[in-house]
Amino acid sequence: MARRRYYYEGDDSGWLVLIEEIGIRIGFVYLIWLAIEYFINRQNFWRWLVYGLIVIAGFITFKFLWKEVKYHLEQRHFNDLLAKLKNSGREEYLKNFIDRFGLEKTRGEGWSFRNHRFDWDRIDDLKRILGEEGITSDEEDVFRLLRFYIQEKEEKLTRESIKKEPQKFANLTGAEFEKLLYRLFEKMGYAVEHIGKSGDQGGDLIANKGGERILIQAKCYRDWKVGNDAVQQVVAAQKFYNCNKTMVIIASEFTPEAISLAKANGTELIGKHGLQEMLLKYLGENWN
Repeated sequence: MARRRYYYEGDDSGWLVLIEEIGIRIGFVYLIWLAIEYFINRQNFWRWLVYGLIVIAGFITFKFLWKEVKYHLEQRHFNDLLAKLKNSGREEYLKNFIDRFGLEKTRGEGWSFRNHRFDWDRIDDLKRILGEEGITSDEEDVFRLLRFYIQEKEEKLTRESIKKEPQKFANLTGAEFEKLLYRLFEKMGYAVEHIGKSGDQGGDLIANKGGERILIQAKCYRDWKVGNDAVQQVVAAQKFYNCNKTMVIIASEFTPEAISLAKANGTELIGKHGLQEMLLKYLGENWN
């Protein structure tokens, strides 16, 4: 089934663009006619030149005023939208949606902004949930909210990163990387077990909280992408450690094959960028 695959960037209304296009064509004919009048009837030439300049000035003024009015109307609408979101208690849900699904690096078509990308199915889910809450069922409003919170998140990350002296993943051994993740999940409110050692069954940490038991595979590779092996290992070890969720966290990026395999098995992948955000948010540490 064919589906929409378009983006909203706040363009002018279609009718205004149409008027501009018609105006350009009329203006071209007008200039030719004006040139003819210049040689045939000089007096009419000056009179019609003044009329033309008045019309052009009027249209430019109208367009400027329309854009100002449109901007203020959109700002008022967006402020109302934000107020609805916050009053419904769904603001934190939207932020979690961005953190959870925006960094999955999905393949194929999807909606994207800055370094975040979402499957269209995820967008549909979010739109339905916001509609059920009475916030909005308009897709353009959903995109506006996502752009606003992603922009806010990225600006905060940039400001915080500039303030703090960065630490380097390259300086960590595998064991030190696991300890870093141990501290991170402990700060996030999890009870953490360190199980990684020689001969382990395919996991390094187990994080427990509220009935959630996550088996975490940690890979501190820095110079190459992590492939299927890491995902296969953690999926295979899930039942052995009696976990209901699996996760692979790395200091680099994942191959497309690893992303596809993780998606098929419900394994969450956290690459370098996502890990940097989590470390900054929960530990106040800047890593690169």
